[in-house]
Amino acid sequence: MQYAAVLLCPDGGVIRHEETFEVANVLVGDFESYDDAIQQACSTLECKHLHRGVISKGPGKSGFMLVTTQELEQV
Repeated sequence: MQYAAVLLCPDGGVIRHEETFEVANVLVGDFESYDDAIQQACSTLECKHLHRGVISKGPGKSGFMLVTTQELEQV
């Protein structure tokens, strides 16, 4: 399954493009399991997994929410 990391601002809100309002995201890749995708996202994006796919750069800093590309269309 394909996974993407949705960009979050420090207060947890989703970052969107100013004009198109599309959700800002980074493609993580294709993985067999959600746990594998989280590990790769943490490594690539230099973050730490907090809870249920939310990964953070640290206290008071921005982070990401890991979703499948199918879920990304719904966000």
